[in-house]
Amino acid sequence: MPTQHDALLRLPAAPALDSLAQTRPDHLLRLPAVLALVPVSRATWYAGVKSGRYPQPVSLGPRCVAWRASDVQQLVSQGA
Repeated sequence: MPTQHDALLRLPAAPALDSLAQTRPDHLLRLPAVLALVPVSRATWYAGVKSGRYPQPVSLGPRCVAWRASDVQQLVSQGA
């Protein structure tokens, strides 16, 4: 049986740039959604996170992370 927590973790796979601007600032994006907005590979994204070029993720569990939509939106608007 799905729980409320499960419902909260169901995030859109790849929001469009327009819908990203309309999301709440505290909305979380999983990696596929982030990579749909920032045209880099998974390896490049994680290297950028490690170097500080890209924002740090929020831990949702032991093996589950997401990024704040506001951080990704700021990155996209800067043209990174």
